[in-house]
Amino acid sequence: MVKELPFRKERVSVLRKGSPDPSGKYILYFMEASQRATQNFALELALFLSNQYQKPLIVFFGLTDKYRFSNIRYYKFMLEGLCELKKTLKERGIKLVIQKVDPPEGVIRLSKKASLIVTDKGYLKHQRIWRKKITAAITIPFLEVEGDVVCPVETLSKKLIPYARILKPRLLKVLPFFLEEIPQFEPKVKSVNFDIDSWEEETVEAYLEKLQIDKSIKPVSYFKGGEKEANLRLERFIRERLHLYARYRSDPGVEATSELSPYLRFGQISPLQILKRVFKEVPLEEENVRALVNELVIWRELARNYAWFNPLYNQYEGLPFWARKTFEEHLSDKREVFYDLEILEQAQTHDPYWNAAQRELLERGKIHNYVRMYWCKRLLAWTKHPKEAFDIACYLNDKYALDGRDPNGYAGISWCLGAFDRPFYERPVYGKVRFMSKKALERKIHFKKYLFQFG
Repeated sequence: MVKELPFRKERVSVLRKGSPDPSGKYILYFMEASQRATQNFALELALFLSNQYQKPLIVFFGLTDKYRFSNIRYYKFMLEGLCELKKTLKERGIKLVIQKVDPPEGVIRLSKKASLIVTDKGYLKHQRIWRKKITAAITIPFLEVEGDVVCPVETLSKKLIPYARILKPRLLKVLPFFLEEIPQFEPKVKSVNFDIDSWEEETVEAYLEKLQIDKSIKPVSYFKGGEKEANLRLERFIRERLHLYARYRSDPGVEATSELSPYLRFGQISPLQILKRVFKEVPLEEENVRALVNELVIWRELARNYAWFNPLYNQYEGLPFWARKTFEEHLSDKREVFYDLEILEQAQTHDPYWNAAQRELLERGKIHNYVRMYWCKRLLAWTKHPKEAFDIACYLNDKYALDGRDPNGYAGISWCLGAFDRPFYERPVYGKVRFMSKKALERKIHFKKYLFQFG
């Protein structure tokens, strides 16, 4: 069907084979994970095929309010990006169709007048179910493009990778091959005036008003959604923070991190784009860049391997056997105190350090990565069973974090409870799972600043 590809073939999977329908009115791009108008492999492949078959490209986004924890915080951030995206695509002559519909149902309906479908890759259960549902219902070719990782997951491994030290040399070996240019095509056939039903509102607020979502979880002012904002933050990171990254990224009182995780979560920027922009300024060998690659590429792509090959990635039962075994050997150990979910959610525990982390989550929609380890591990001392601790961590992260409901979040919580790690010195409650004390936070030179800000 596609004789040549405009980028490495490893990025493309054929979900449904066949020949494009010659009677189709358009090429359909089901945009879901990669919510951006530039540096988008799936979009550019769809444009490449649009030009090849001389048919307009329709970009479709299904806006559903049926997600678990659907709330105004997530949707405002996402819609800020979508409204900007719509204008940017229009400038390129491409129509973005937004419909209030369950995404696979919208794709299946639009497929009846399409020649073929392109989509981006999703690693979570519901994303995979959506793609299987579409594949089973359509009669035209369906291509999936992996553009939100530097290296496609199954290029690195066909099975679960248990440790970062195994993935790291594999990834660094192939990294130069995947630092490829993302082509940008101009559509030969414009679609901006194509007659197709689309949910049209003038403002983000108008969309939000008509969605049946939880409006008690207020939006955060600290982050604004959209590709432009993502690029501004990237430039600020390179200019003001990159030189501090290796030394201070784990110090919550220093502004040394990129703060791009919400934008990566919604696909408003890609890791490859970040990496290539950084490499224009500083080489891979420099210590700050090596530290960034470790976080942005190694750990992030390990998280996608975890979600792809571990069907229990967001469940306690998905933890390694040794971790569950050691936890359960210590179930009878005395706990400090038992807290119900309401007290935890409102940051009203006796621990000011934990409360500060939870307040950052409530106020900013994120927790500093280093503090989040403490935040997650402490739940083991306040719950009757480690499964309860795991579930509470997922609940709070998915409900309040702008980078929640993502492989990174589930892998991070799992790491705090034993995944990707080895057994340590045995202690009460935690067993052989790595412990983290208040002293670890206090050793950070600028931690008091963080505590003052959120305590």
